[in-house]
Amino acid sequence: MNFVIFSKLRIPLLSLCVLGSSPHWGYSQDDIQTWFLEDGTEVMLLEDFRAPLVSIELNFPVNRLMPWSMKNGGDVAFACQTMAPDRRIRKKAERLGVYLSASMGWGRARIGGSSLATDFPELVELIRESLTNREFDKKEVRMWQRDRILTWKSGTTNPRTELSKHAMSLVYPLTGDPRNSLYDKPKSIRINDQRLAAVRDTVIAAPGRNIAVSGAVRKEELELLIKDLLPPIDDPVFFHDTSIEPASFSSGTEEIVELKKLTQVYLALVRDSMPFKHEDYPAYLVANQILGGTFSSRLYQKLRHESGDTYSATLSSWYTTASRPGMLILQTYTRAENAQAAERKLKDVLMEVYVDGVTDSEVQQALAYLKGRLVFARETPSQVVNQAAVNKVAGLPPNFREVTLERAAAMGLDEINSFIRSFYDPTKFALVKVIPKRS
Repeated sequence: MNFVIFSKLRIPLLSLCVLGSSPHWGYSQDDIQTWFLEDGTEVMLLEDFRAPLVSIELNFPVNRLMPWSMKNGGDVAFACQTMAPDRRIRKKAERLGVYLSASMGWGRARIGGSSLATDFPELVELIRESLTNREFDKKEVRMWQRDRILTWKSGTTNPRTELSKHAMSLVYPLTGDPRNSLYDKPKSIRINDQRLAAVRDTVIAAPGRNIAVSGAVRKEELELLIKDLLPPIDDPVFFHDTSIEPASFSSGTEEIVELKKLTQVYLALVRDSMPFKHEDYPAYLVANQILGGTFSSRLYQKLRHESGDTYSATLSSWYTTASRPGMLILQTYTRAENAQAAERKLKDVLMEVYVDGVTDSEVQQALAYLKGRLVFARETPSQVVNQAAVNKVAGLPPNFREVTLERAAAMGLDEINSFIRSFYDPTKFALVKVIPKRS
């Protein structure tokens, strides 16, 4: 969840600047200037003077699932650090018409925003003030926590959420593993200014942090603005993620969940996913695209286009990190009376790919789609530099997506199908079903 500050008065001007600048398709990782500050912080800058705008993101490599963060409310502290009781930070942002937000999510905490180039120095000062703020608006924090609980509560009656929750518990079944607590009721953190500030201070002192900037600002100016923006790097022992065990997945099982007032059945085949750094990840990316990545995928063809059993049949890989698997899930839904047929077809798609492999035309189509998506992810300078920064926080090369697609394109069809035969064995998957509650 993000906390966002902006002014209605100057949004039209910012919008015109953005809309008036055409995409620069030539930007790549090679255009990013990179250097380190004396405190060890990496800085990444992509200069672009086509529009008088500047964006900045400060990224910190944390994992909100680690026990220490969960216990001490790291996500609350980070997202709410702009909420001072006297509203001074928000008032300044509103007066300037800048965008400012902070959040902590999967593997990363961040604070940043965007502004007109003339206001960029003041935006940096707002970030500096937020990072040193030691007073939290208790009313705002309570509202923030209430919103989290309301979101969780609505999810307890959502069949898709319940499907994902129980699928995740199969991948990470170990008692005490914080990853299987993703869908638990959020804990209300006692609002203590000193405690929240201390948690935030620990987060921003983590090693591996970086500052990503793009737009109408030069290196010399930026260096002066961000000098002493962050405290010295510290790496306390308790800050390390203690949940480093691999997935302890039990394949071949079946789990049935009942919910009231359902007229449909939700189905999923699930197993542990493949880490980003795995040597077979390029083949995994292509195979997943063919199985369930688009409207032309095998799942869509079988379950939607050929028989109209469902509106959606997708494949997703969630919560994966550079070195640790997350969850791979093939899922669909259909009317209750058609559940048995849809379940059979879902399993058939996986079995057919496992036994027969994929075709060269499917591989080329998947690669073309993935390369096209990559182009749209590089439309603006901020997209290019922010993705490089996020990759580095995750322990990946800045050009991870480009390199992965190059490796995938260089693979032969036999190599991809050999990987499919080793990874997509249907017996390595578990079945999860959310069905109408029996009377």
